[in-house]
Amino acid sequence: MSNPGATHAALDQNRMIVLSLKPKFADAILAGAKTVELRRSEPKIVVPTRALVYATSPVRALVGTCIVTSVESEQLATLWREYGPRTGVNHQEFLDYFEGVEKGTALTLEDPASLLQPIPLTRLRETSQGFRPPQSFAYVDTQTGAELLRLAA
Repeated sequence: MSNPGATHAALDQNRMIVLSLKPKFADAILAGAKTVELRRSEPKIVVPTRALVYATSPVRALVGTCIVTSVESEQLATLWREYGPRTGVNHQEFLDYFEGVEKGTALTLEDPASLLQPIPLTRLRETSQGFRPPQSFAYVDTQTGAELLRLAA
């Protein structure tokens, strides 16, 4: 694995965020094709923050990392206008995802890095904290995040 975030000297030293993503979106982020992740609710993080990329079923594994460099909550029309092409979804998928809410959140992602070896959920659960994949996102302290990443070594 490369040294993700090496250019971000002020990474949040207290915690990381775990992003649960459909495998196609996790792959697009790690390939650098998707640079904005959309969320219905705004994570409360200090940027820049290291993100652990977890691919949901059928992969069910921690597959990489990236750095969240900005968190912007906006009205949906503004969100689509400013970030749409970088989200990896078309306008209808965007509208479907945000159905029922007036505002959404865009997480700008940089420095994607794939793990040399994806860490399957069964192995993640063996850690001291007993990892549970979040529905959308969750926070882990930096010690737990580092413990999870060491499983890929």
